[in-house]
Amino acid sequence: MRAFALMRHADDLEAAYLASPMWQRSSSYIQAVRSALGVVTASSYRGIGRYPFTEYIEPEPGWAGERHQLADPEPHAREVLLRLLGPDDYNTPGPRAFLALPQHAEEVYSALISPERYEIVELCKPPDYPRDLLGFDVGYWGGGNFSILCDTVIWPMWHPPSPDSLTAVSEVTSQLNRNALFQDLEQAERFLQWYRQQPWSESEPSEFSIVAVGASV
Repeated sequence: MRAFALMRHADDLEAAYLASPMWQRSSSYIQAVRSALGVVTASSYRGIGRYPFTEYIEPEPGWAGERHQLADPEPHAREVLLRLLGPDDYNTPGPRAFLALPQHAEEVYSALISPERYEIVELCKPPDYPRDLLGFDVGYWGGGNFSILCDTVIWPMWHPPSPDSLTAVSEVTSQLNRNALFQDLEQAERFLQWYRQQPWSESEPSEFSIVAVGASV
C-alpha cells in the first residue's frame, strides 16, 4: 500500500510547540520525556505526525482547544485536495490527508500559497517501501495526524508517558535515526508491541500501522 502527503516542516511545528500553552504549563516534564531522544532533536522529525495538509485545518501542536480557529490560509489548495481525495469512505481516520498518486500531491503543492511550509513525502505499509526511505513511524494510516512515536517523545500531547516509564521510553527509542524515526521495521514493531502494554497509551492501539516514510523524488 502506497500514498503521498504534504507534511509540515518540523522546525516550524517545534517553534509553535515551544510557544504553546501546553509547553508553558508542562515544560519541565516534557523536557524530561524528550531526554529519551538523546542527540536527536524534535526539529529533526520527519514522520507522519507533522500536521499534514488535510481536508480541514488543525491547531498546531500544544494549541488544541486553546485559541480560536483561524481563517483558512490555503482555501484553493484545500479545494484541490478535497476534489482529489474524493467522497469520504467513513473508514479513514479524519482528517484525511493521504493521496493515491504523486501527481495528486504535486497538484495540491502547486496550488499552495505558501508551499515552503510543506514537503511531499511518500508513505508505504510494509512490505511496500518508498524509493528514498527516511525511516519508520507508527500511527494512523490515511489521516488522523497521529503518530504514537510523535505523541510519546516529539510533541507529547494526548497520551504522554508516565513518569515511571521514562527509562523504558529511553530504551525503546534509543535507536532512532537522524530523522527521529526507527531505522528498520523490527525496531518499529518492538516499539508498537511495547506501547500496547503501557497503561498510559492510546486506548485503541489495534488501529495503528507501521508506516515507512520516504522523501519525495
